[in-house]
Amino acid sequence: MKKNMKKCLVVSMSCAILMSNSVYAYNKKSVTISVNNVIQPTVSSIINKEGYTLVGFRDLFSMVGASVEWDSKKRDIIARKYDKILTINVDTNNVKLNDKYLEMPVGVEIVDNYTYVPLRFVCEAFGLKVDWNSEKQKIFIETNEEDYQVLNLEEEKQKKEKTDINVKEMTFDEAFKIAKSKNSSLKNLEDNISYTKDVVYNLNKSIEEENIFDPAIEQILRNINALNSQVEDKEINEKLIEDGIKLSLITSINSIKVTKLNIDFLEKSIELEEKNRDALDLKYNYGLVAENDTQKVRDSILDKKRNLENLKSTLETQQIALNNLLGESKDVNVKVNFDDNIKVMDKIDFEAYVTRAKEGDLSIQLLKKNLKRAEEKRRNYSHTSNDEDKTKGDNDINVASRRLSDGQIDIENKLRNSYDNLLKIQARDKSLKAEKEQAKEEYNKVYTNYTSGNATKNQVEAAKLAILNIEKQIEENKMSYALALYTFERPYLSSNFAIE
Repeated sequence: MKKNMKKCLVVSMSCAILMSNSVYAYNKKSVTISVNNVIQPTVSSIINKEGYTLVGFRDLFSMVGASVEWDSKKRDIIARKYDKILTINVDTNNVKLNDKYLEMPVGVEIVDNYTYVPLRFVCEAFGLKVDWNSEKQKIFIETNEEDYQVLNLEEEKQKKEKTDINVKEMTFDEAFKIAKSKNSSLKNLEDNISYTKDVVYNLNKSIEEENIFDPAIEQILRNINALNSQVEDKEINEKLIEDGIKLSLITSINSIKVTKLNIDFLEKSIELEEKNRDALDLKYNYGLVAENDTQKVRDSILDKKRNLENLKSTLETQQIALNNLLGESKDVNVKVNFDDNIKVMDKIDFEAYVTRAKEGDLSIQLLKKNLKRAEEKRRNYSHTSNDEDKTKGDNDINVASRRLSDGQIDIENKLRNSYDNLLKIQARDKSLKAEKEQAKEEYNKVYTNYTSGNATKNQVEAAKLAILNIEKQIEENKMSYALALYTFERPYLSSNFAIE
C-alpha cells in the first residue's frame, strides 16, 4: 500500500514538474506588449505554454480593437474585427475564422479563472503583424491603423450624413453638368449669338446691290463686322463662363467642407472644455482653485458656443448657395464628392509657361482679337470718313494695344504669385504632416502615462484634440491647393482683363 502511495506521489510530482515546465507566467515587469508603439496594460498575467505566449482573451482583444463576446452555453469566445469573426471553443480548442476552420499551435489555458489564448495566432488571424524583441523582452503588435484613438474626419462626417435622410450625393462631373444646364449666362450667350446671327443676316439682305461707298451703307457694314466678332468670340466666351462655373463649384464645395471641419473641431473642443470645467468645479468646492479660474473656463465655453452657432448659420448659407448653383431646393443637403488631394506638380519651365500664357491665355486671345479688329476697322475707313472718324480709329487702336499690354503684365504677375502660393501650400502640407507625427508621438506618451496612472483622461483627450486640429489644418490646406492649382492652370479666371 505504501509502495503504491509512493508511486502515486512520484507520478503527481512528475506531472507537476512537467506542468510547471510547459506553462508558466512571465514576470509582468520583464515582458511588455506594445500595440502601435503604445504600451498596453493587462489585468491577467502573460504566460508561456510550450514556447508560445498566451494572454487573457479579454485583454488581448481589447488591445487590438476587436469586440468580444462569451457564449456560456457553447463555451465559445467570439471576437469581431473588420469583416472577420474568430470563434474559439475553450473545451475542444476548435477554432473557426468566418467559415474556415483553423488549427491553433497550442490549446486554450484556464488559470486562476482567466482564459488565455495564443497571442500570435489570434493577431495573425486578424491580419495583424507580431514581432518579438528578445533583448527588450517586448512584444510588438502592428494593426496597420492610426496609432492614436482619434475619430477619423471623413468617417465622422459620413456618420453624420447617414443620419440625414435629405442628403443628395453626386460626383463633381455630375454637379458641373447640372450647374451648367442651370446657368443663365450660358443661356443668355446662346440667345445673343442666335439673335446676332439673325440681325447680321437681315442687315446683309437689306444692303444687297446697294452702293458700298454710301456712308450709310458703310456704317451698316461696320455694324455687321462688329456683330460678326461677337459670333467669332462665342467659343472663348463659352469657355470662360464654363470654367467660371467650375470655379464657383469648387469654391462653394471647399467653403462648406472648411466650415464643417471647424464645426466638428469646435464641438469636440467644447466637449473637452466642459469636462475641464467640471473638474475645476470639483477642485473649487474643495478650495483648491480660485473662482476666477472657473469663471475663465465658463467664459471660454460661452464664446466657443457662440462661435459654433455662427458657424452653423454660415454653413446653412453656404449650403443654400451650392443648392442654388445646382437648382436644388433648400431642404436638400447636397454633397458633391471632389478630389482635393495635393498632387505635387511636375517640375515645369516656369518662364516658358509664363511666355505661353502671355500669348495664348483666353483673356489674351480676346484682347488680341480686339486689337486686330481695331486695326482692320482703321484700315477700312473709306474716303467718306472724316478726320474725326480716323482720329477715333487711331485712338481705338491705342486703347486696344494698351489693354493687351496691361493684360499680359497682369497675367505674368498673377502667375508668379500663384506659383509662389502653390509652392508654399506644398511646403505647408509637408510641415503639417511632420507636426501630425510629432503630435501622435506626444499622444502616445500621454496615453502610456495614463495607463500607468501618471496622466488624466482629460490630458489624453487634449492630446487627441491636438491631433485633430492638425488634421483639420491639413484638410484646409488641401482645399486651398485645389483652388490655387485650378486658377494657376487657367490664369484668365483671375485676370482683370478676361472679358471687356
